[in-house]
Amino acid sequence: MMCSLVPLSRRPEDDVPAVHRSCWTLPPDASSTCLARRFVRAALRDWCGDGDREAAEVAELLVSELVANAMRHGRGSPLLTLLLLRDDTLRCEVEDEARVPVRARGTSPRDETARREEEGGRGLLIVDTLSRAWGVLPTRRGKAVWFELPVNA
Repeated sequence: MMCSLVPLSRRPEDDVPAVHRSCWTLPPDASSTCLARRFVRAALRDWCGDGDREAAEVAELLVSELVANAMRHGRGSPLLTLLLLRDDTLRCEVEDEARVPVRARGTSPRDETARREEEGGRGLLIVDTLSRAWGVLPTRRGKAVWFELPVNA
């Protein structure tokens, strides 16, 4: 599992400057996940064209998971930030106002046994499986959950 409370790879401003950056404040309601997917799709189409549809679909799915978690467990209006870095990495961050720790379910034997039959709670396992890396950063507002994907820019 590649989750940390500090970035495993880097913060974009540390060593790999962003080629593109977009931020959106999402409404604190159920429409946020749909809007976030639409923003990701439009940004990647503008930045990369239609050539990397698989990365766009994965990014939409993972952003949906992070926004849904922010709506369910966070506070305030989620802030979605997309960065296309010079090394052809897409970094997505979803920030909210809660300072609650985040961890993927199923990361301990007790979790696996106790929650095997639950319908939800697997979003971060999906993020862990499909992303290059992910983690949680403390922010002034609360926390930001992020993931990175390779893209063909």
